[in-house]
Amino acid sequence: MAQKLPEIKQRKDGYFEVKITVSPNVRKSVYGTTKAEVRKKAKELRNEAIRFDISNVKKMTVASYMTHWLTEVKKPELKPGSYDRVEQSLNYQIFPHIGHIQINALTSHDIQKMINAILEERSYSTAKKAYNNINACMELGVQRGEILKNPVKGVKLPSSKTKEKKEVTAYSPEEIKAITEEACRTYSNGAPVYRYGYLIILILNTGMREGEPLYLKWKDVDFQKRRIFIHGNVTEVKNRDKNAKCKYIAIEQETPKTDKSNRYIPLNDNAVRALEELRSIIKDSDRVIATKNHTILSPRKVYRTMENILERCNITGKKNLVHALRHTFATSLIRNGVDIKAVSEILGHEDVATTLKIYHHTIDEQKQSAVMSLNNFY
Repeated sequence: MAQKLPEIKQRKDGYFEVKITVSPNVRKSVYGTTKAEVRKKAKELRNEAIRFDISNVKKMTVASYMTHWLTEVKKPELKPGSYDRVEQSLNYQIFPHIGHIQINALTSHDIQKMINAILEERSYSTAKKAYNNINACMELGVQRGEILKNPVKGVKLPSSKTKEKKEVTAYSPEEIKAITEEACRTYSNGAPVYRYGYLIILILNTGMREGEPLYLKWKDVDFQKRRIFIHGNVTEVKNRDKNAKCKYIAIEQETPKTDKSNRYIPLNDNAVRALEELRSIIKDSDRVIATKNHTILSPRKVYRTMENILERCNITGKKNLVHALRHTFATSLIRNGVDIKAVSEILGHEDVATTLKIYHHTIDEQKQSAVMSLNNFY
């Protein structure tokens, strides 16, 4: 027999409210403009609680519990790209190690073994993401009264300071010369060999993340003040349409990676020329970069363009081919003595500490050079 709802009361602001118990330790308020709306919402919430009560949780595996957490709790607050990354962390890092264990049997020891195993095979950041995801899920379970204790509390991650600092991939001056010449190459009739060749030049001279120029509109370009405004990006996400032929789709994200990503970037002569050439080649009145059908360009197409250019230049052994252009831009600024705060703001980093962390090798070189310049000081 269905449990009777408590009395629905009208608040001073005119809304109706009822408080219902969804688990032994959790009560929730349901609001609506009418009693019928509140009654319907409360019934849906209670049915969900019945399907997901304490006794059911105890029987659930980590995989089933965390899948519910991702699809029902986290999904509304995540951008599509972020959702894909959390899903990958669950499917490829967490579930293979502990997905089969029942929630009530999961221990700190199980999670510690998982973290240690990930650290042996993958990067620190991959292990940290797995740690953060399972901790967030377990912590919410404790708050909702579904889990008695968060087993992640007893797990230790090595300090990020102890992990090996990797040197960023950047192109040498000789490689840059070859890349720029190839990117601008034309056929005998004057037509460009690469439709998006000047996009490579643009990234190299602005340090944009690879998805940022794909979002760029002509209204964001100020030729008079020689600057562009960044306030979004394009990313590829998993296509969740089961009937679709393409596994991934390109989407626009109006909010960029971090708050500091909203910024303007000054344009040098090379960047201005690249934009002018792109306007002539792309021929789109709205978007700076677009397909021939005037649709959003996939980041994958940019990667293929860069791959073809490097192959023609016989440049091999590079990682993150397009992102390396951004690193080349940043290291060049630092080596030219540009203030690190200015570099950080142009790149759109969250803070200067991020810039110092990424480009520590280049900054160390500058320190050495600065001190050596005092050899003839006296």
